Amino acid sequence: MSAQPIILSEQAIENIPDDRFPAGGSGGDVTWKTLLSSSKTPSDTLTSGLARCAAKGGQLKCHRHAHAEMYYVTQGRGIVTVNGKEEEVAKGSVVFIPGDSEHGVKNEDENEDLVWLYVFAADQFEDVVYRFTPEADLG
Repeated sequence: MSAQPIILSEQAIENIPDDRFPAGGSGGDVTWKTLLSSSKTPSDTLTSGLARCAAKGGQLKCHRHAHAEMYYVTQGRGIVTVNGKEEEVAKGSVVFIPGDSEHGVKNEDENEDLVWLYVFAADQFEDVVYRFTPEADLG
């Protein structure tokens, strides 16, 4: 497939079904919508999407993957942990996570979901192999 320009409207993004890790698994209760991935869109080089942790303690449990990752927080506030160091993030925050760094996200807001754009330098989401830290959570 040859890469092509892609424009997704707000409505098109809303219509993308949510993905999630299996219930009761080690990933936490985060949901995400993959926006760009060569397995779904005529794109290459980058994979991106929107992730969401629900208000009142939603979280993406600590994990690693070989690919570096970037977050841009678009809504809410929470805690991002990278290699054991916790940092508060809020709408407008940018986070760079080097490859193979242990990281996770937790929403501690009682009223608002935490939403962030994630970007990997990978052709497709399926290339990113999540390795969850046993018994890890962020709180």
